[in-house]
Amino acid sequence: MSGTSMAAPHVAGLAALIKQKFPNLSTAAIGSALSTTASLYDNNGGPILAQRSYANPDSNQSPATPFDMGSGFVNATAALDPGLIFDTSYSDYLSFLCGINGSAPMVLNYTGESCGASKMSGTELNLPSITISKLNQSRTVQRTLINIAGNETYAVGWSAPYGASIKVTPARFFIVCGQQQVLNFVFNATMNNSSPSFGRIGLFGDQGHVINIPLTVIVKISYNTTNS
Repeated sequence: MSGTSMAAPHVAGLAALIKQKFPNLSTAAIGSALSTTASLYDNNGGPILAQRSYANPDSNQSPATPFDMGSGFVNATAALDPGLIFDTSYSDYLSFLCGINGSAPMVLNYTGESCGASKMSGTELNLPSITISKLNQSRTVQRTLINIAGNETYAVGWSAPYGASIKVTPARFFIVCGQQQVLNFVFNATMNNSSPSFGRIGLFGDQGHVINIPLTVIVKISYNTTNS
């Protein structure tokens, strides 16, 4: 009724349709197309709800967060025409795995490759979402998008998580088919918040494409003190 047993075959089928239309897209790019075009509303136009208890599940629901729903409900039509996609390579994932403390022997065992000096944090992966588990003062996150549609001008809008402010550059850009665009997201902590807070970034194209990027931030500000 509500778990991965139903989600997995639906998403796999939609991924196959995207692969049929765009045979050269990577797995990461197909996942991006599904994620960035997902709907934040249910089939009745209301907010997506999350079940909070196994007892009386229908009466124990509240609005879902990205931790519950990911990017939202997949939209088959929109996913076949996503406009912009985020792509991530095998080497990127390898660098991310190598960045986990103590992971080098396991990476070598499963991939046959040794971890070098190149290491990457989860925030640096070019994913269609941004999560910062400890925002202290300020943090800049970079994402690269690729246009797989026609030439288009995009405007960027955002809703900042509680306890943080956001600035995105460029806030408006024109991109031709096949071109890449790098976006810089600057997160500034405004107040401590030990629990996750959520926001969203939207890219709105003048040809009708809309790209949604969920945000999750935990703010923990460290203050420098000096003894007098």
